[in-house]
Amino acid sequence: MIALWDTNATEVAKALATERHSAAGASGIALNLVVVVNEQNEREAEQALTIAAQQHPCRLLIVIRRDPQQEKARVDAEIVVGGRLGPCEAVVLRVYGPLVRHSDSVVVPLLAPDVPVVTCWLSDAPQFTAQDPLGAFADRRITYSARDSEPTAALQRRADDYTPGDTDLSWTRITYWRSLIASAFDTATAAPASIEITANADDPSAALLSGWLASKLKVRPVITDDPMKHDRGHLPGIKAVAIDLANDHQITIKRGADGETLLQRTGFPDRTVTINGRELGELLAEELRHLDPDQPYQSALGEATNSQWLCNGDVAAVTS
Repeated sequence: MIALWDTNATEVAKALATERHSAAGASGIALNLVVVVNEQNEREAEQALTIAAQQHPCRLLIVIRRDPQQEKARVDAEIVVGGRLGPCEAVVLRVYGPLVRHSDSVVVPLLAPDVPVVTCWLSDAPQFTAQDPLGAFADRRITYSARDSEPTAALQRRADDYTPGDTDLSWTRITYWRSLIASAFDTATAAPASIEITANADDPSAALLSGWLASKLKVRPVITDDPMKHDRGHLPGIKAVAIDLANDHQITIKRGADGETLLQRTGFPDRTVTINGRELGELLAEELRHLDPDQPYQSALGEATNSQWLCNGDVAAVTS
């Protein structure tokens, strides 16, 4: 580990090269992962990134923004290769003053060449992620609306600002829900007539699940607010989904407090599965498995926010 105080990008790059040489570097770097965090969630972020790095060898650049009102621009750096952050080349950058707004001037010189760049905000994301200095050069941009100080407003911002390559960990949280619902329709005997979701109404994951169902089934679900507001780990606040079919049959999925989930279908035996919350690192690892635009997320986001241009796939006209 190398620590540099009040340094610059050139010195950090030299120290990174030295540490890579002495520690034999990280083999087969697949991507650059730029992660923006606040000081208060630094520990959680590092634990999550250690999990993600075990599955995706990367050059990890963690940007911690501190004291933006400070007049002097300053950066402190910690370089860790194959250490506590897993099998990756990691640089922790603490930026002060004007560098809070211009962190790209430090980050860009440290990017590994010829591999994709993913930028992830684990704190409040900027208004326009694709125009943000740390998002403009990224192939993919990952936000987490559920962890934003204003989750519902954050989801709307993501729709207003959508650019191909964007995704949201609030979407990743409902992977198991989407898989279970899709499997239930393997035996459906008629089209859906109505859908009700029981959930924490201000959870972006519930809105995205509603949007996904609307985009796939052409029926807009009703979200019934669940008064029990809680989030076990990174499990979305979704308690039940009830789908009435046109032939009066029903598909119902109910999750208990312990994660045990009951699937009931008219004419079929009940089935019990477990939907537990996944760690933040597992959510990140899932998103890093694919670097292409996420079309299902785009459609779900469009339906969830009534953004017709997203539903129609007319992204190029808006972003050009």
